[in-house]
Amino acid sequence: MRYDKQSAGRLSAGLRSTRRARGLTQAALAGLSGAGRVTIARIEAGAAQDFRLGTLQRICDALGMELAALPRGARETQEKLLARERARARRLDVRRRHAALAARLLAMPAPEAAAMVRRARAAVDRWERKQLCSEHYISRWRARLAGPVRRVAAALLGHDDWTDALLQNSPWSFALEPPAA
Repeated sequence: MRYDKQSAGRLSAGLRSTRRARGLTQAALAGLSGAGRVTIARIEAGAAQDFRLGTLQRICDALGMELAALPRGARETQEKLLARERARARRLDVRRRHAALAARLLAMPAPEAAAMVRRARAAVDRWERKQLCSEHYISRWRARLAGPVRRVAAALLGHDDWTDALLQNSPWSFALEPPAA
């Protein structure tokens, strides 16, 4: 089976990393797959030579991998979709963490909650003083932190066009629970 350099690189890197992750040597993989150790070494090195499809299939089977033919660009499309989904998951996790903070603010004693709001406001003051964020960003956080604790907690639950951008850099970093694993 002949393949171009880019495909060879992806194939060789994928096989090598999976073999290593499974704790197998090239010799052990050769024993499991019925392929020669030298053949496996050449494939992993990205050697520009023909390899039999059956050999590649046996190696993939031994590693628990699937050998698939994809249309050109399909891999990049899948990677973009995966990256988008990971970004979406991060945004949702940040919203969840801020919602949990809003619940804690409402449940804790009023003086303690007020002190936390003051600390968040101080962070925004520092951003402005040191010019760490844009004027728009600072003004939007000031609006969300204005008023009594109940209003601030409600603002943490709000959602508008700026929510995701604002929550990426939050004055509440000192009070947020750790991100989901």
